[in-house]
Amino acid sequence: MPRRSASKDNVRQRLADAMGYCNSHHTPVQPLFEDVVDAVLTADGQVIDPQTRAAEMKALFPVLLMRETASFIPSIPLREEDLGLSDEAFLRLWFSKWVRKFAVEWHSLPSSRVAKPKNTVTDEALIHMVAAPAFAGSVRTAYAWAAHHSLFMSAENVGGNLLEEYIAAKIAPFGWIWCRGKILTAIDFCNESCTALFQVKNKSNTENSSGKGFREDRGAPMWYRMRAERRHGVVETYWENLVKMVRSGATRGTVPDDLMCEADYLAYIDKVAAANPELITDEEN
Repeated sequence: MPRRSASKDNVRQRLADAMGYCNSHHTPVQPLFEDVVDAVLTADGQVIDPQTRAAEMKALFPVLLMRETASFIPSIPLREEDLGLSDEAFLRLWFSKWVRKFAVEWHSLPSSRVAKPKNTVTDEALIHMVAAPAFAGSVRTAYAWAAHHSLFMSAENVGGNLLEEYIAAKIAPFGWIWCRGKILTAIDFCNESCTALFQVKNKSNTENSSGKGFREDRGAPMWYRMRAERRHGVVETYWENLVKMVRSGATRGTVPDDLMCEADYLAYIDKVAAANPELITDEEN
């Protein structure tokens, strides 16, 4: 008989009940969580800078306890029978799955990724349409244009992650954690005291309506790098706003005004693309 998945609400309630019971019955939850973090990251063996990752994950523990951040706790898939585990066993299982989401993402960085060929084939009808004399002028040229389009699509697929990687490197010294692996729902960065968090988007039009509704209902700010439409013929970027957000939530250090800017970000992209020729691809399966 197939095992049934537990509902998200039941898992969330079981998590809250288990933490409440353990904390009130001489089994403090935070040391248990930290033990799980150390065990998972030590056993993984592939995590980049595991000591730093452990410190970051441990710093996020208050998210599980505070009313203001409880809604950002992610849904962790469990089976119905898991709900019947003892409180400590349930917490160890839930914590392990949460930490693994973070650990797996830290096996590599977006800048070192090897792009995969696209799975969808190029439509031959579109090739012939573009090959018309008014456009490409030949099937061969149309295929070349299609390959260029595939390169841009491949670049777009990794662009958001590279943006986060750039930001993470800049703001980590000021007490910010890159919440990789969707360890917090609709949140990309959280400070070490769990008192400030935000989401990152590349353009102003890339957030879907459900994600926007979730985030706005919970008061989580969102920063986007650029406006989707030109304003008076000019492309606008908003790095100054990001620097202000980072400064307001910094837990250490003094955030300089020029911490991040468009020119520096583009220089970073140039460096990444030059160092990794497999970052993007125009190939298809």
